[in-house]
Amino acid sequence: MPDAPSPPDATGDPSRGVGAEPLLERVRRRPPSPPASGTTAAAHLASLAVPFRSLIDASGPVTPRLLDEAAGPGYTRQRWELGAYPGMPFAAYVLRPHRAAPGAPTVLALHGHGYGSRQLVGLTEDGGTDPDRSDGHGHFAESLAALGANVVVPDVVGFGQRRSAADTAPDEPSACARLTRHLAFAGLSLAGARLAELTAVLDSLAGLGLDPGAPLGAAGHSGGSLLASCLGLVDHRVRAVALSAYANTYAQSILAMRHCPCNYVPGLARTGEMPDVLAGLAPRPLLIETGRADRIFPLAGFRAAAASLERAYGAGGALTVAEHDGGHRVDGRVIHPRLVEHLAGAR
Repeated sequence: MPDAPSPPDATGDPSRGVGAEPLLERVRRRPPSPPASGTTAAAHLASLAVPFRSLIDASGPVTPRLLDEAAGPGYTRQRWELGAYPGMPFAAYVLRPHRAAPGAPTVLALHGHGYGSRQLVGLTEDGGTDPDRSDGHGHFAESLAALGANVVVPDVVGFGQRRSAADTAPDEPSACARLTRHLAFAGLSLAGARLAELTAVLDSLAGLGLDPGAPLGAAGHSGGSLLASCLGLVDHRVRAVALSAYANTYAQSILAMRHCPCNYVPGLARTGEMPDVLAGLAPRPLLIETGRADRIFPLAGFRAAAASLERAYGAGGALTVAEHDGGHRVDGRVIHPRLVEHLAGAR
């Protein structure tokens, strides 16, 4: 027999204030099966980028242009103008260690929310020298350069310098929210737009004066870690990936509390939980770290993800797991040296 209907609440409303929670819980616990049997996270992410790749290809190649150059502590810092989508030039920093070994690896360093690439290279939002490493990103591109890697730090669309006046209107919670809405209305995704543009950055390495054949890695913080992991899945030029303040389970992080809309990549949960998605990087090295006091990517979720990844990777040292005593920030003391070691070994 069918279940008896539930009585209405005191207002006479049969919905009893439940809203859509049963549907959301069902989808969280067991998303509908992928649209095609055997669909992988890598294949799904690549499909999100395809429509944007056609926009980039239609614009033709854009030659990088050097904007300025300055001395940093142990490296030369260059700022370049790049282009991918028509009418959307953007900047990227390149840090070149003074004592880089022949064939030194290159690391694509990706920032999360904040004021953009300058947070990674020791600068304030207005371009002055920043002595403070407490903003979460910790100038981690400088740390990678100190380890001997050439580091490329692009400004990611929708973050920092790459917001329009409409994105910064008082009634807009974030550029990501507005971009997500407008792209979704056209059946597109912000993740796909960002992945296609980052692939174009990798295509521009020679134009930046870097060896495109040198071992290439990707490192990120928070939203930058989401992009680093996704880029590694869709582009096998990326030989190792280091993630700060991101690796977790979806259930205990982005589905457990409010996060920026850019974290909710359309369809990705249908390919598995976050550790299942990250396991698609194997056997390439994956290095993950978290702060024990991180409140938005909690420690329990990180440890659950790490245990799952350890089973997927097995023995052999390709997976590095590290914890530190801070919050939602980059530490890097374990994972970044290991990242550069893995890349140097790939030569």
